[in-house]
Amino acid sequence: MLKAEIVYSEEIAKDTCDCYYEEFIQTASHQDAKTKCKLETKENLNHNRKI
Repeated sequence: MLKAEIVYSEEIAKDTCDCYYEEFIQTASHQDAKTKCKLETKENLNHNRKI
């Protein structure tokens, strides 16, 4: 989060962890889950900043 210059929040952490858990269950791949959820988190943050 420091690298991405994102301020930590409980909401971001929970959403990211929930995404990772659900994706990992479906794919059984740590890397795939991590990649997908990092992208989703980034997209959600960018969308929320525009509002």
